[in-house]
Amino acid sequence: MEFSLGGILRTTSRSESENAFFRHFTNRKLALIEFWVRFETTLEEQRQKELQEDNSTLHTLPILQTCWGIEAHAREVYTHNIFVAFQREVVAARDHRHVKTIEQVGDIRTTSIADLSGRIRVVCYNTNTKVAQCTCRMFESLGILCSHIIVVLKNDGCNEIPSQYVLHRWTKMAARHLSYDANGNELEGSSTSLSPTMKKLYSETCSQFSSALHEAKHCEDKMKYFHKVITDALAHLRHTGPFDEQSKVQEFESFIGTTFPSIIKIHPPDVANTKGSGKRLKRVQRRPLAKGKREQVVSGKVHHQYIVLVTKSDMTAQTHILTLGSG
Repeated sequence: MEFSLGGILRTTSRSESENAFFRHFTNRKLALIEFWVRFETTLEEQRQKELQEDNSTLHTLPILQTCWGIEAHAREVYTHNIFVAFQREVVAARDHRHVKTIEQVGDIRTTSIADLSGRIRVVCYNTNTKVAQCTCRMFESLGILCSHIIVVLKNDGCNEIPSQYVLHRWTKMAARHLSYDANGNELEGSSTSLSPTMKKLYSETCSQFSSALHEAKHCEDKMKYFHKVITDALAHLRHTGPFDEQSKVQEFESFIGTTFPSIIKIHPPDVANTKGSGKRLKRVQRRPLAKGKREQVVSGKVHHQYIVLVTKSDMTAQTHILTLGSG
């Protein structure tokens, strides 16, 4: 692998996935404003799905398949999807990998590990710094430890994944960071932009809300009561003070620099389908000519032939009859 985490990149799968997702909300006939509204709706749905997955990751635990401490540690730090991939490597290390040879020179321990098919991978492990490199290069490609390195770490007595092999992007807290705009300014809504007193209240409120939700999620009556309390509190807050946040309409008007008209007089044109020319139009000269009367020469008598000519200038197809003499 020539560059880090190159294995998570695909040629077209990611762009095709995004196009398929956005295609449910947009089409080529939308005006600019309507496209912007639907695009915002699409992003909100993506954020909602991310919040649901974050909630599932933080409040549920996958089932362990081994008694190894390194698997339990991975369950604590990784998201569910990444943990499932790591768990497959742990199970493979337990069931399908066996050590062939071990050589050690100083702090470097070289271990040859074979799988069920007999293919051998070599792991170079520094017992002092806990740095390991495998010839399969799975970590460099996907950012997840391979089963070969897991075997070496297990034999060395490691019950946790070394910190240098826990990528922040795969952890449960990867999305818990500050957001900045293009100029480096912290975006509104972050708790760190509040005063110290409000910051403390904000933190305590979030903690109590999370604890109450966790306490009520196993009982329907408790959850109904908690839902009613939150709904009443939100309604009370909205009616007791000014609400400074802009509405969606105001946000769009600020974006385009003008207000929305009450009556729309100009509409986007219909989209023309220019793929192919449809039924082929024939030129006038190639239209089938009306058959005239033809007489043939019989018994040496002179007969006449009538030829119908179509003029180009008159679309009513004026005809001229020419009389042909005998030859």
